[in-house]
Amino acid sequence: MKTLPSDDHREAAWEIFLQTLGGPPSQGQGFENDRIGGALPSFVGDDLSVTVLTGFLGAGKTTLLCQLLEQTTLQITAIVNDVASINVDAARVRSRDAETIEFQNGCACCALQMDLQKTLEEISSREKKPNAVVIEASGIADPVGIAQTVANIPGTTLDGIVGVVDARSLEANAAEPGTAALIARQMAAAHLVVLTKADANTDIRKLIEKVGDMVPGRPVLVYEDLFQDAATTAADILLGAAVRGARPPLEEADDRHPAFTTETLSWPLPLPESAFFEQLERLPSSLYRMKGSVWLRRRPGEDARCFDIQTVGPRWRVTGAEVKSPESHLVLIGQPEAPSLTTFAEELGSL
Repeated sequence: MKTLPSDDHREAAWEIFLQTLGGPPSQGQGFENDRIGGALPSFVGDDLSVTVLTGFLGAGKTTLLCQLLEQTTLQITAIVNDVASINVDAARVRSRDAETIEFQNGCACCALQMDLQKTLEEISSREKKPNAVVIEASGIADPVGIAQTVANIPGTTLDGIVGVVDARSLEANAAEPGTAALIARQMAAAHLVVLTKADANTDIRKLIEKVGDMVPGRPVLVYEDLFQDAATTAADILLGAAVRGARPPLEEADDRHPAFTTETLSWPLPLPESAFFEQLERLPSSLYRMKGSVWLRRRPGEDARCFDIQTVGPRWRVTGAEVKSPESHLVLIGQPEAPSLTTFAEELGSL
């Protein structure tokens, strides 16, 4: 586990880090009182404990949530929010045998805020509540709006906000005018940050320093490290992030939605494999994220195969599909009114 070096202001921030949004108070100082931190996560009490996973498009939130669900023995209800009309990620989470609630066609921080409130009120009123709720926010959501909803519901406690950051694209996205403000907001809301998709060529120390410059005082964890220590599980750390991280108070949520556009493409019949891969080699810079599943056929008359499609910026990955739909569906998220995105979507849709 890698963390930012401790500094003087972390001590000063320790007692204010999440009382601002209804998080549990700390019962100790620093990280030395027990094997994880100085306090217990709130799921040991009577209130419904809620953790929010935030991070930009393609950061790896769903992968982190699925891995957490596979590892823990706690009863966790997952709320998965997708801004598109088809919730691609919810199927992956549901396959881990967790209770999964889908929010789609909007963000839980604004358009679907009332839906989130009603859902949490229902869960908190159950005679047998889950040990915790984990909300996977959409990649373009402001987590502060979600946190405020949680904090305003009697019987629920904000247990922390975990910021998920793609190690390979942080610097580029943080410098991009269309995405910089949102990423800064998501990271500023987080109590701790998880770096994903690091490889042998990743300069972890440099990235930790970058995060430290953007949001001082946050512990920075590396995704792979969360699942290597048998004594301390990812659930031990991520559920209860508010008492293991720190951040200054935030301003109120901004109701203005970031400038992004979404489009859903569907095909009733299999697509030609070669033509589809040619499109993947021409991903426009205006496309931030594409995900879904497609049926591909190499030659006419051959059996088609279903694949999961994931793109983040210029990178793409195609793997055998875990959940097969009879139709092909892809969700595209990118810059609004960008001609290159419109042309790409039209060409892809015409296959």
